Amino acid sequence: MRYSRMMLDSSAPIEVVADAVRSGAPRVSLRERKKRQTRARIIEVALDLCEIKGFEATTVEQIAHGADVSPRTVNRYFDTKEDIVLGTLDAFGDAIACALAAQPRTDSDLRALCNAYLHMIERAASSDDDLSFRRFQQTQRIARTSPTVNARLLEYGETKNTMITTVLAERTGKSPEALCVRLVVATWQMLCHVALAQSEEVLVHGEPQVAAHAARIAVVDAYNELCRICAHPIPADSM
Repeated sequence: MRYSRMMLDSSAPIEVVADAVRSGAPRVSLRERKKRQTRARIIEVALDLCEIKGFEATTVEQIAHGADVSPRTVNRYFDTKEDIVLGTLDAFGDAIACALAAQPRTDSDLRALCNAYLHMIERAASSDDDLSFRRFQQTQRIARTSPTVNARLLEYGETKNTMITTVLAERTGKSPEALCVRLVVATWQMLCHVALAQSEEVLVHGEPQVAAHAARIAVVDAYNELCRICAHPIPADSM
């Protein structure tokens, strides 16, 4: 694929992907919706309390009281207090995997993954539910002040990559261990890390919509630069 065909536009809308994700979503039962609402409320209260009081000083009992549920209910939804604070990342991982599955089949799975990520950012920027950029920012701020949350955050990154790997394997018809699948996931992980580190301050502390826009620009710029760098493959007859 020529480099010019792979370029991304950071201002381009992605309505087609958003529509595909919405139309392909299965119906959710009333019981399941209530469970999701309870889970989201627990996460919201936990993030607010931990930002005000600090993660270590916040107890499960306080979170339960704020969410108007019992501590047993909290423990039924989350194994650890760290998992509550990082619960937003589950929604982000699910959203990326869902958007990736809805992407058209092309000869660039990395481009498809990038588009899926941009869809997630666009959705999160204007959301105030469990897929909210504001909550993502809260999670990042808490992780920066708590070693235990930060350590758990690294494990969550691997879980998110597992979901993406599964979808990529299905898209390509390859094993999750196939070189092409592993390369796309590893490249994407590196690209995001380098791109978002460039705008870390605004991503963590800026207004959610401003931060989301900065994330979009950073990721698109990094993707396009990577395509430029990799635009010249090694000819087979030179090896």
